[in-house]
Amino acid sequence: MKAVILLVSALAADAFSLPYCLNSHDAKAVLSFPWKVPTSCVKPRFYNSGKFPTTLRSPLRLASPNKDNQPRDSDYRIDNSQNLRQPTPFVGLPPYSRIIIFVATTVLIWISEPLLSLVDSAAVGRYALVQLAALGPATMLCDSSMYLTFFIAMATTNKLANSFAKYDLEEQITTVSHVMAISLTVGIILFLGINFLGEGLLSSILGPVGQVLNAALGYARIRSAVYPLSVMGLTSQAALLCAGDTKTPTLAVLVASLTNIIGDYFFVAKLGFGVRGAALATSLASMMSNGILVNSSNDKHTSVSRLPFVSFPDRKSFVSLVQLAGPMFFVLVGKVMGYSAMTMRAGTFGLVSLACHNILMRLFFFFATMGDGLSHAAQTFMPGLLYQKSLVEKEGAAVAQANDGKKARTLLKRLLVLSASVGASNSVLSRFIASNFGVAVTTDSSLVSLMSEVSPFMGLALLIHPITMTLEGSIIAGRNLTYLVGTYMASFLILLAQLNLVCTQFIGVWHALLLFQMIRILQFGSLVWKQTSSL
Repeated sequence: MKAVILLVSALAADAFSLPYCLNSHDAKAVLSFPWKVPTSCVKPRFYNSGKFPTTLRSPLRLASPNKDNQPRDSDYRIDNSQNLRQPTPFVGLPPYSRIIIFVATTVLIWISEPLLSLVDSAAVGRYALVQLAALGPATMLCDSSMYLTFFIAMATTNKLANSFAKYDLEEQITTVSHVMAISLTVGIILFLGINFLGEGLLSSILGPVGQVLNAALGYARIRSAVYPLSVMGLTSQAALLCAGDTKTPTLAVLVASLTNIIGDYFFVAKLGFGVRGAALATSLASMMSNGILVNSSNDKHTSVSRLPFVSFPDRKSFVSLVQLAGPMFFVLVGKVMGYSAMTMRAGTFGLVSLACHNILMRLFFFFATMGDGLSHAAQTFMPGLLYQKSLVEKEGAAVAQANDGKKARTLLKRLLVLSASVGASNSVLSRFIASNFGVAVTTDSSLVSLMSEVSPFMGLALLIHPITMTLEGSIIAGRNLTYLVGTYMASFLILLAQLNLVCTQFIGVWHALLLFQMIRILQFGSLVWKQTSSL
């Protein structure tokens, strides 16, 4: 076995003009992920002006290079089927323990943004109800804007997971470089959009509550200043997680949380800047954490590739990314529009209802990250199993083991069991917090009473949210994106009808959210069950 590993390492090194690794430890490092190149291997020297070869080969050298030290096609015997059987990080059926560790780590990382919003709400809510009401629409605009950029991270995860399944090293490296350029561009567009269009957007969200507009606009503009780095940080985080690096994102979250708490104490409590002080604290925390993520991703990329860390894709690569990321963006837009419609409807019931909705939504999104973690696990682990299943269906056991076709269904069952457990815990904890700790967020008694009244429906929505997200992640993993877009269009129309025709009081807003979750479970479940069925 050791000899085989050394041979494969030597062949891979030869393909990229790398020196042969000298021991089995280095060989395993090369096979684990292209970013993890041992110190005994130097940067790859790509053919023809530092660009990737047209096809990534798994070659056996048959002749020496020509006098220009350039490889001939005749020098290689191409065996792409061998690439498919190489070990890759997230290909294979993971046990419960591995899924739990992955989801727990992912949740700890993704919990950063909702946690920062909760800290801002607690800091601002101790001083003025109007400031807290302004914070709600402002944080919703900022968080929703950033949430819309998750389509880049989702596309990154999907492309990297599929390239792992196919052992396509070229696609792994080029994907990271291209999505970084797209992330930077999208971040700049968001910054400009909020600064020039933010006032109109906030006015549409606030409705008749116009006295808080200036405070909300100031918060949003300060937060948007760091958006270019923030979007790149989200994409870097997705790439690092897919590469198996959970330590760097975890460190980034810890730094962000500590920075934001200190910043809120200084800017809000000591200097009295209100929502603008909260924005300064959150922006500083975002700069620190995303700087760590981008720097780590850049170091890993440049250590193995001469392709720039940020490079715009060619037309073919760009079209491929758009075909994958476009439907995901549409889905995210549908979610944001749905949550925005809820906030707009809540604003029509008065200032107290709007403030209550802000706090409960912050609590909802905080616990919803656990469902998002399960969705990310499905997007990470499922593509490899679906690819193995497709090999069984097309080429039989000669290419993949006979039971490979059943592993996708087994993974789905494991994820659903975990989703049900997480949903039950989320429901109980969120309702307990909303009912008993409202005084920790605000001193207004009417607001505390309303939070306790509405919290049961928030708990029910969180009960089924992890199952919904697991099924959604499985659909994304199978790239059934047209179906996903169609179901979201139908769900959004039903949500709007519920809010405008049925909702006559504030509690009806949360009835609509619960209905939104239940409809998606029914829509997603049938397709995912069929998608993972074995022969």
